[in-house]
Formats: sequence, C-alpha cells, structure tokens
Amino acid sequence: MDIREKCQPHLWLLTGTGEGHVFAKSLLKEGWKITVSVVSDRASIPYKKLNLEKILIGALATEEEIQSVILNARINQNGFHCVVDLTHPFAIKITRSISKVCNDLGQPLIRYERGIRNISNAFLIKNFSDLENYDLNNKSILLAVGVRHLQGALTFARNSGANVYARVLANPESIKKTLSSSIQKTNFAVLNPLASSNGKIEKALVRKWNIDGVICRQSGGRNEILWHRICLSMGIKLWLLERPYEFNSMNSIDSYEKLIKRLKSISME
Repeated sequence: MDIREKCQPHLWLLTGTGEGHVFAKSLLKEGWKITVSVVSDRASIPYKKLNLEKILIGALATEEEIQSVILNARINQNGFHCVVDLTHPFAIKITRSISKVCNDLGQPLIRYERGIRNISNAFLIKNFSDLENYDLNNKSILLAVGVRHLQGALTFARNSGANVYARVLANPESIKKTLSSSIQKTNFAVLNPLASSNGKIEKALVRKWNIDGVICRQSGGRNEILWHRICLSMGIKLWLLERPYEFNSMNSIDSYEKLIKRLKSISME
C-alpha cells in the first residue's frame, strides 16, 4: 500500500473559481491528498501539473453523480475526509445538490464563499428587472455577466432603452450561446481572460463603444474587482447583480487559513 494512503487524509475539491487551483496547490504542500472536479477540459489545464489523486472532468448534473463519487471513494480510497465546495457564488444548483448529498451521507462539507468587497459606489440590483428602475434610454451598456445570464440581462437592459454590448469569454459554450442570443453580431467581443487580465482590452472596448455603464455579477472575484477599477478610473457607472444568499446558513469560510482551521477541527470531532 502507498504510505500516503495510511497517513494523509483525502479531500474532494469541487472547483469553479480561481481560488480552486491556489487552494489545491497549497493543500498538497501541507500533505493532503486531493481529488479535483472541474467542469471542462479547459478548466482542468492548470491542475494537470499538480500531484493530484485524480481529476474528474465534466459537470456533475445530478445528485446521483455526486453520491457515486463519494461512495466510490469510501469503497476504494477510505473515503473523503471532507468535501470542499469551491464552486462559483452564482452556481446555486451544484451547491444545493452537494449540500443535500453530503447531509444525506453524513459527509463533512465546507463551503468557500468569497468576501464581499465594497470598492466603489456601484448600484446593487437583485434581479435584471431592476434595471427598469434606471433611465438607460440611449445609454451604451456593456454586459459582463457570464453567458448564462446574457439573454436575461439583454432583455431588461433593452426594455430600459439601452444600446447593449457584451464581453464574452473565449470558450465554445460561451460563443455558441452568445450567437444564439438576440444580441447583434457587431455588439459583442470575445476575450481570452488570461490575455485581458490587466484590463487594457476591456478599457479599449469601453472607449470603442462609448460605454456609459457596465453590468456584472457580485462574484467577489477578479472580474468584479477589475470592473470596479475600470468604472472608477473611466468615470462610468457600474451595476452589480447581487450575489445569491441561499447558502448563508452553511457557515461558510472565506479564506484559506479558515479552511485549514476547519479541516483540522473535523479531525478532532
């Protein structure tokens, strides 16, 4: 038997944020065994250089699939010490399923939730329909909300009289869904997030389209912080789609240090 199996607890990290790779790398250095779940081959690339037990690729569409991973680990790998939910703050469905399955199976679960940053005087909206409360008539509005929210944001921004543009990410799913939406083909730009990490491309789009305001999600991540800075520096408005609060009762952690502390407390239970 591999000596690591005798002495190292095994964690299952379900990732969907930039913190996933950072946390996985740090946990490996501290001696944890790690299995990682990602939604696509593209998302798996940063993890392939890490000494992981396994990389599971593909969306976990059902509770049965999540349950299968946990039960297989119990049969073949002495089970998971803990499941760590590092999925996106807006990925409500997967977090809901993870929470239910772990509760049913008595599987320890920790949810990582990014802290909320109050960086600028952004307008907070609970739903895209709230855009109708603002005078957007003939304003040029840039959407940076993720492709799943694109059509909804488009509809209500247009209903408010806005000229709508969008920034979408360079992956097949995003491009396909954007092309099937009702946005004009000349009104969106496809960006590689790695190539645009300093915001220069986003600022160029703001200038090119004479953007008056930006709509993005209150994700707490790099994308939100970037738009706060751009809108402040260029004197344009920012609307944030409020983060879902369905899982506030999960007693989430918001830092790597708190994650380690919680993992060690599970060992003593």
